[in-house]
Amino acid sequence: MDFKDRIEPFLTSDDPIILDFVTHTLHDYPNVSEEWIERLVDEATQNEEKASSILTFLRVDSMHEEVAEMLVQGVNHASKGTRNLFRYLVYELVPDMALKHRNEISLHLTKDYWELYEILVNGSEKDVRKVYGDILHKLEVEGTYSSNLYRQAKKVAYTLVKNGWVTGEEIERELEENLKQEWFNYSGILAVYMIGLLKMDTYIHKLVPLLVSNEDILLEEVAATLISLQSDEVVEAVVPYLLKEESNIFAASIVENIKTDYAVEVLRNAYHQVHDDDDDTRAIIIEALIHHLSPVAEPEINEYVSKRPTSFFVEIERLAYSYYKIMGFDHPLLNEWTDMIQNRGNEEHEAENIPNQPIKVEKVGRNDPCPCGSGKKYKKCCG
Repeated sequence: MDFKDRIEPFLTSDDPIILDFVTHTLHDYPNVSEEWIERLVDEATQNEEKASSILTFLRVDSMHEEVAEMLVQGVNHASKGTRNLFRYLVYELVPDMALKHRNEISLHLTKDYWELYEILVNGSEKDVRKVYGDILHKLEVEGTYSSNLYRQAKKVAYTLVKNGWVTGEEIERELEENLKQEWFNYSGILAVYMIGLLKMDTYIHKLVPLLVSNEDILLEEVAATLISLQSDEVVEAVVPYLLKEESNIFAASIVENIKTDYAVEVLRNAYHQVHDDDDDTRAIIIEALIHHLSPVAEPEINEYVSKRPTSFFVEIERLAYSYYKIMGFDHPLLNEWTDMIQNRGNEEHEAENIPNQPIKVEKVGRNDPCPCGSGKKYKKCCG
């Protein structure tokens, strides 16, 4: 029985803790089947209580016609709160799929997107390259990161790759130029994204050293590209970065989402190599191990959770509860974890009812604990 076999019976679980675990586990995993995505979207449509857990972390196949039609129905008929979650996924549709459903979703996408989609679907290579240059220029001169512009740039990059209008030589030249600089520009970051689209595994050993970068957008694209390759060669290359403070979160995320026996072995070995005083790295490694849902990792998981650890990076009780429930293993702390999760939920509910007070908001790094108090990394929660 492999990872998919173990998780499938819990795909739309009525247990909210396990459902959250499942959607987090699948969020960065690239090989979620079309059938599973259909089931998840359908469940979110039929059961509003589950919609937030499912839609917030769902990655849809943006070329999947059946899913596109389900998203169109959802964005037009769901309640106000759920509709916003569907709207975000509608923005993920590829341009030709969005144009196909323009009459039904015209009000849910802004004018600049429809103008862009017309060029991407009906324009020439010259037209598409021009709009790509214009968006990249805007991103560079904005001064602050614009998620809207960056999403548009990725739509254009996707179109260039899909139509065969960008060559491996162009991508390599862009990457090499950026590797010589102190910081990657947006063109370089999108070159990493295109390497993933083209599954260019010859770049593994050039991408992995970027895990020590301080550029969050670059780190996201490097991790996503390396995960997309689903290769033990990637796992082997990432090993030296698992125990480094500056790279352990993204390195562990990569190994977590490459579902092979070797990846589990690497994480188990890393767990035993963590320094005794490095609680954060140990928690990050255990989270990655738990998300593999591997029975051979149970000794390490049991050793860790039985010490009743606390962590700012992961919510241990929810992870442990989900692992043991899904695996069908008993554990003497199951009732204790259930009580702790319930008590924490009650505390959060009470906090929500306290009148809002002005607070000073600090900039939060993607690798920092989420300020919402969930216990998760900001990258995997509100970031």
